[in-house]
Amino acid sequence: MPTLAASAPTRTPPLAASALPDIERWKPALGAQVRRWRYEGGSLPQQTRAALRDALREYGLLIFEPGSVTPESFTDLLQAFGEVVLYNGPKTPAVSANTRANVVDSSDKRQARNFLWHIDQAFRPNPPKLTALYGQEVPAFGGDTLFSNAILAYERLDPHFAAYLETLTAVHYWDATGHMADRFPDPDENARQRALAAPIETPLVRAHPDTGRKQLLVNESYTTYIKHVSRTVSQNLLAILFEEIKSPEVQARYSWEPGALILWDNRVVQHRGIGDFGGQRRVFYRACVV
Repeated sequence: MPTLAASAPTRTPPLAASALPDIERWKPALGAQVRRWRYEGGSLPQQTRAALRDALREYGLLIFEPGSVTPESFTDLLQAFGEVVLYNGPKTPAVSANTRANVVDSSDKRQARNFLWHIDQAFRPNPPKLTALYGQEVPAFGGDTLFSNAILAYERLDPHFAAYLETLTAVHYWDATGHMADRFPDPDENARQRALAAPIETPLVRAHPDTGRKQLLVNESYTTYIKHVSRTVSQNLLAILFEEIKSPEVQARYSWEPGALILWDNRVVQHRGIGDFGGQRRVFYRACVV
């Protein structure tokens, strides 16, 4: 992923889908903007699909400006990257106009854990490769989303410390910070969900499956402890690594516009919302690619 400064964003009218998009670096740590392009349905031309895939591999995150997609069409666009899968729940129902996406509505999730750093579905053995958020209704101010590059977080570590971390195993669990209690208050359903979601183990450092670059594989929301070390060592190591993920040098911050779409590599890019929008409403449509 890039480490050079981004160009200042400029809004321009979108082009037709038959033209190749303009792809420009967005921030130093990660991200690119897809400008002057509109998805008009159907399969993308091979050249366009290759350009978007290459940009996502290089930058980790793509921003499609308002007007590029619609609430109904953005999941069709995502099929250029793989199979679109719905992950919904009691507080994140499917979108009525797009059943492959779910609603993330601040009025229903005021106390949800989306304000913690996380990888979507990281408690599963095979979480989605990509996540997309479409800004259906965004606050007039506040409500930004932060993104963090776990490759850069790893590369900033002292090499000796990084080598030690590569010997360790992390354990991740859905209910690490109370997700299940929030989402499934009924005791019987809560017990059923716990039986379906046993803790999983992963290397604490892994090579990205596409690029081969090493990354940290821990997140505040789902990582519970590190195996084969004391509780004190585990807690302190995780605190250090969580702070690395939060470092401004590996982050980017997006201020939402209605109708914008952000697509990112969920395997390496962590994210969290910022709950500073008061009584305003924020509604996203989310879809995942496996």
